[in-house]
Amino acid sequence: MRQLKVVKNIYSCLAISLVILGLILLFWPKPTLAHICKIVGIVLLICGMIKILGYFTKDTFQLAFQFDLGLGIISIIVGFVMMLRTEHFIWIVTSLLGIFVLVDAALKMQTAIEAKRFGIQKWWMILGISLIVMIVGISLITIPWKTEVLVTRLMGMTLCLHGVLNLWVVHNTVRIIRRKEI
Repeated sequence: MRQLKVVKNIYSCLAISLVILGLILLFWPKPTLAHICKIVGIVLLICGMIKILGYFTKDTFQLAFQFDLGLGIISIIVGFVMMLRTEHFIWIVTSLLGIFVLVDAALKMQTAIEAKRFGIQKWWMILGISLIVMIVGISLITIPWKTEVLVTRLMGMTLCLHGVLNLWVVHNTVRIIRRKEI
């Protein structure tokens, strides 16, 4: 129970960090894509570690963390490569982020449907936010390369929405059952 609570709190902090980073990129889009690539690489490393940790916790419904082992491993690998080979990733970083967010949003849609089966009342919010994140992820993948500022702002919006989605999922599907001491 204690480990689940710690992971839930860390997951929440990560989601809030994604929202903050997304807002920074959305409203102050001046950093170069090389810097953004390294930042995203670090975020993916941290996200991957937390996702793997979350996968191995004991959650009552096991909805929020059910796909996190695979996504965590992929996050760590992509994060390392993005940090070490930045020059090769500058122009594809948005596509990679878009694909990652798209896959995660699709899996969160599945989580929403399963949450409905468990009787979680706000399952539809998970589904709705997932659809919005999916649309933005598709935009990141397909956007024509107009300006760095436009791309940076779209990345910021994607990170912000993805953070909101993760925060909503973890707070509405992870249940900690307290045991009464006799």
